[in-house]
Amino acid sequence: MSNQNSTRRGFFQKLGITLGAAALIETEALASINPNKFATNKDRDDFLVTYEIWVDEYIEVVEKEKLTKSDIANKQRIMELSAQADGWQDQIKEYLQHDDFKSRYISLSKKFAASITPDLEA
Repeated sequence: MSNQNSTRRGFFQKLGITLGAAALIETEALASINPNKFATNKDRDDFLVTYEIWVDEYIEVVEKEKLTKSDIANKQRIMELSAQADGWQDQIKEYLQHDDFKSRYISLSKKFAASITPDLEA
């Protein structure tokens, strides 16, 4: 496995984006999280708007990275976007307890994952 793939996997894990994300919300690890801290519809909707913009920007820089691996400014933007998402994990775990958030979040996360996951070789 290349270092780049390892870094991507770690980044997904940091955000809590895994194929088992739906199962994760049922685990005891989340039982201690206060479901009311981020419970308003407006807060969840605001986060999803921010997240969707972030996903679209990240996809754009990843596509550029695929074409021009030597673009230092683009690599810097990838790091900035990664830093922007730092700290979202607990908030996402709490929001995932709400069905209105969960379906939109998982849909956006699949879009994100599909764009940054390298094509599988036959």
